[in-house]
Amino acid sequence: MRLLLRKCERTFAPASEIGLPALARPISAASTAAAPSAGRHGAAKPDPRRRVLDAAALCFIRSGFHGTSMQEICAEAGMSPGALYRYFPSKDAIIVAIVEEERAMRASFVEMLETAPSFVEGLTRMGRAVFSGENEMVCLKLGPEIFAEAARNPALKPTFDAVEDEMNEAIRRCFIAAQARGEIDASIDPDIALLLINAIGDGLMLRSSFEPDLPLGNMMPALAGLMARMLAPTASSDATP
Repeated sequence: MRLLLRKCERTFAPASEIGLPALARPISAASTAAAPSAGRHGAAKPDPRRRVLDAAALCFIRSGFHGTSMQEICAEAGMSPGALYRYFPSKDAIIVAIVEEERAMRASFVEMLETAPSFVEGLTRMGRAVFSGENEMVCLKLGPEIFAEAARNPALKPTFDAVEDEMNEAIRRCFIAAQARGEIDASIDPDIALLLINAIGDGLMLRSSFEPDLPLGNMMPALAGLMARMLAPTASSDATP
């Protein structure tokens, strides 16, 4: 989630423009093991793109985007520079791929929000999934780096904006539906509410990077209680006391 809500349409930069293959599977920084794929005779063989992305994630978490060189990624992946550049022409392309892969993970979060019995419960489930540690999320660990890089890197910004806009639109849609059901005060501006919800999520993500052992997942029920009270409908002015 980002701090600024964008109401205008973003132009998504196709992966082909930066020489990047389309990717959809969530990335895991917990292991540099490549995902198996079927060989010509049915035997599993490493996916070189997976090796590069997993290795890059470990390097970025350890040293940051700008502190990591392509040579370090090659060494971590056990791959020659020539082989790596066949799949990713630049470090920017690798970063964009990591952000693109988050789209698949976020799709599951949107489903949690849409299928929950209430808007606040949906947010709680999303928060628990993000901060419980049950799902290894590279973008959670790289959140501050990604935000900073997207703000200054024109190669990354369109992809980052597109992923963020998709998530924001889904949350906004669910928020308005909850207002229509009477769960949320109808007088609350959805755009302002989304900005504040994003700010809470961004703050928790930043806090998680500072204090990785903080049990934020266990704090989600408390956050849900606060959110429910903040969003609850108020008595109308003409209601009987």
